[in-house]
Amino acid sequence: MSNDSAEVLSSDELLSIFKTVIMNSPDGIITVNEEGIIIFSNPSADRMFGYETLRGKKIDVIVPEGLRDDLHQKMRDYRARGEHELAGKVFETVSLRADGTEFPVEMSLNPSRSQGRLFLTSIIRDISERKKMELEVLEREEQFRDLFENANDMIQAVTPDGKFLYVNRAWKKTLGYTEGELENLTIFDVIHPDKVDECRELFRRVMSGENIPIIETAFITADGEKVFVEGNVNVKMSNGTVEYSRAIFRDVTERMKFQRELERMASIVESAGDAIVSYDLDGRIMDWNRGAEEIYGYGADEIKGKNVSILMDDEEFERLRGLIEEVKSGGVVSNFEAKRIRSDGETIWVSISMSPLRDFEGNIIGVSTIARDITEMKRTEEALRASEEKYRKIVEKFIQNALALISEINR
Repeated sequence: MSNDSAEVLSSDELLSIFKTVIMNSPDGIITVNEEGIIIFSNPSADRMFGYETLRGKKIDVIVPEGLRDDLHQKMRDYRARGEHELAGKVFETVSLRADGTEFPVEMSLNPSRSQGRLFLTSIIRDISERKKMELEVLEREEQFRDLFENANDMIQAVTPDGKFLYVNRAWKKTLGYTEGELENLTIFDVIHPDKVDECRELFRRVMSGENIPIIETAFITADGEKVFVEGNVNVKMSNGTVEYSRAIFRDVTERMKFQRELERMASIVESAGDAIVSYDLDGRIMDWNRGAEEIYGYGADEIKGKNVSILMDDEEFERLRGLIEEVKSGGVVSNFEAKRIRSDGETIWVSISMSPLRDFEGNIIGVSTIARDITEMKRTEEALRASEEKYRKIVEKFIQNALALISEINR
């Protein structure tokens, strides 16, 4: 016999091998006759169902009561036709332990015939742990699904060709597209036209595996509105191939509008002819616009951080401290006139309005002031008063002389 010839085993040797395999199998193995009596069970089956031995017992003892009628009907059909409808199939069902507890099993049925009698051999696997793990996975998936669906941020998954695999509720609510509409759209159909070219390049980079931590772009809603977003995008890889990209975006449209409004207001403040100055409650200067530079003569860099008292004498500063206390209580001071000292030492007159400066929580943290240079107006007023006084004295003198003359005439 050649070395590569298969060794022929005797029937006794084969029987010994099969017996060893069956008796040491981790799966339960039982055989029932056509009357439903268990005529064989291996140790794993006995342990699985909690019996010292299952041999001699009716198959009903391992079948929950609710499934027994179906079992009996199938056994009757098997006896009548010699065939079993579940033969050769692997299926899941529920079995019953000796202590009355039910547990899930995976089972296969193998019918056989010997000396005119019918038998059914079942291979049974306890899948309790597997079912428990599957349930945990399902619960975890449900938790994540609930988290994604109820997240305030927009979450999306997109295939390499731009098709949508998933979008969450916030995504649909923000952009207004329906599930039916999304089936016929790609990611580039919902990118605002201003951003399409930029996003195509970003998409190419992401799909090549590049990690881009922060992306700022804009979507277009179903109604044609522009929505600014920021977020991050990465990809799911499998065997070196990109399956899909996943992204989380936050709607920052209101923030962008607020920033633009701030920029607009800052531009107005910076270009205003009036001096717009803010300082904390101790008088340290925080903000100083170009108008303040023109009126007071100090550059913003040289005066920020210094005390506002640099602009006035002691008497004016004491007066200001009293007004600051009024503002600290939430009051507004409008158009009071005060003297201030420029960087070159010149004294000027200003008309000032003061209002509270608040933080995001509404706490008063300082004072915001708007001042207008009224020096020329004050000079004009002073000149007018001097002129009025001069003419008043001339008129009074004229009247006095006229009265004296009339008095002389009447003598």
